[in-house]
Amino acid sequence: MRTARPRRGLRELPRLARLSLPSCALLLAAAPAAAAEPYVAVASGGRAPAPSAPPLPAAPAPIEVRVALSRGAAEEVPSVRLRRLLEIELPDGVTLAAEPVGPLGDRVASVWVDRPTAARLEIQVRLDGRAVVRRQIAVSGLTSDVAARLVAIAASEMIVAEVRRARAPRRPPPPRRPTADEVELASRDLDALSVSAGPYAAVVSGGPRALAGAGIALGLRRLRLTESLFARLLATPSGGDSMRWLEAGLSGDYRFWLDASWRLSVGAAASVASVRLPAASSVDGIPGERDTWSARAGVGLGVETRLGGPLWLGLTLDPGVVLRPASYKDARGAAGAVEGAWLGLGLSLATERRSSAPR
Repeated sequence: MRTARPRRGLRELPRLARLSLPSCALLLAAAPAAAAEPYVAVASGGRAPAPSAPPLPAAPAPIEVRVALSRGAAEEVPSVRLRRLLEIELPDGVTLAAEPVGPLGDRVASVWVDRPTAARLEIQVRLDGRAVVRRQIAVSGLTSDVAARLVAIAASEMIVAEVRRARAPRRPPPPRRPTADEVELASRDLDALSVSAGPYAAVVSGGPRALAGAGIALGLRRLRLTESLFARLLATPSGGDSMRWLEAGLSGDYRFWLDASWRLSVGAAASVASVRLPAASSVDGIPGERDTWSARAGVGLGVETRLGGPLWLGLTLDPGVVLRPASYKDARGAAGAVEGAWLGLGLSLATERRSSAPR
């Protein structure tokens, strides 16, 4: 390192010797002032100064232990001896308070020593307002010093266990599971396959008046809209003009839920039927013919109630009209036709199977 002020050489000594006494005195007075002048240091390299070290994190506050004894426990275990032994047993970061009481805080462990029976001491420890932990020690036949040592060791172990439990990372709470109402509400929009069957009866304004039988349907529900393929076999009761009506058709309906166990449906249906008139002398103007075909269309209004699980009991009103009249003549030659309005009433038992269960 070089300084900004050059040093004097030895060659100047003769010159100083030729100075007068007053001049030497002035030089000697100025020497301390010159020595006090600061030196200017010149950096010998281009390196930047080293960065300062980051500050160390503050150490956590120690846990304060407050010990108190009941009157019965104090007769068995000397308080001063217990506190001294407990102070020895406590680990680093845990200090023993001078008094059994003090201001409230987050890092405070309370120790209470009781004597529920003459032969047992009970130690109670609570840290940071957590649940109280208890341990009992049998002291029958032990000296007070031995009992104090046992209590100090047990209390220290309990405090250490509570500190570890408090420092342990808490497990995240389990994900909230949907309630039964939420599951049921979500299941309404799931795809489902349904099968239903039940009795069916109808009244026709023209021809044989009443028909009765049974039907079956296979449906696919998607977004509360159900498309179904159905088939029915109907026949007239005994007496009068006999007729057999075998139909197959397609229907679609939309369901409205009133609650978890009741729902309404509104839709439409169309079908093609094979008609047989066994007692007719001619059908569609063909003598001796017994068979013909017909078609009908209508709307469907239904109500369903849940019997349990996937089982539903439904009642359907099916008003409509016969689209193709089937004319015939009976055995006496009287003309007639299966035509006009159609009013059907069906009772069904249905079961559903969802494509995927709600989670």
